[in-house]
Amino acid sequence: VMMELPDYNFYEFKEPDRSILLDPPAPALVAPKFEFSKLENGIKIASVDKQGLTARLGLYVHAGSRFETSANLGAAHMAALMGFRSTAHLSHLRTVKTLEQMGADQSASAKSGREEILYQVDVQREMLPYVVPLMVGNVIFPRMLQPSCEHLVQSALMSNPDSMVSELLHKAAYCNNTLGRSPLMSERSMGYFTPETVRGYLLDHFAPERMVFVGVNVQHAELTKWVMRSFADYNAIPMKKREDTKAWFLFQPPGPAALSVWGYI
Repeated sequence: VMMELPDYNFYEFKEPDRSILLDPPAPALVAPKFEFSKLENGIKIASVDKQGLTARLGLYVHAGSRFETSANLGAAHMAALMGFRSTAHLSHLRTVKTLEQMGADQSASAKSGREEILYQVDVQREMLPYVVPLMVGNVIFPRMLQPSCEHLVQSALMSNPDSMVSELLHKAAYCNNTLGRSPLMSERSMGYFTPETVRGYLLDHFAPERMVFVGVNVQHAELTKWVMRSFADYNAIPMKKREDTKAWFLFQPPGPAALSVWGYI
């Protein structure tokens, strides 16, 4: 083998010396490009690669307190509280340890709104193949245990006075219907915080057709591949039709000749 090697003088450099600090090579700049795809199961994927080192991933579900009923008040907030805990494949301890090893234990979060539930994680971009299955597993098939629900009951109550004022304004404007329902749990909804209630809410609203997976600083082809593989590990929740109820609001202008104005959005 050594006989076949070309002659090379390890002590002689024919190329001129170049400082890697003073004369660095020009970077290959690529303009960020927005890309969009839709998988066969109906989930939509959007991404933009800004060549950053930290990938930001978010899974949006078109479900929230607006789609709750009197039988499952607070179910959207309950579903968000169960995020990044136990799944069909990982226990709560293994989920936490996995996030810690990827450096995402502080950035992983789930929060609910009136028309959406968001699961988000910030990790190094090379950790994409590991974190995407973890996110999909927490959304599609969380393992809801009664002790976990009881542990989260006390921490779910709204304690921020500013948030309480905002929620009361929404309730007054929309008269406790659709957008007037609070995305946060209350003492009234504590009795509904059971695994059966949360699981029923997921089956009604967590179909892939109502989901959007968004990634920043990731390659679109890589993100699409791992989202598709992650959903293949679980049975997709079938799409269920839900009523398109208009959000009615009441506006009371100030003054002696105040008139109530009704409208919807």
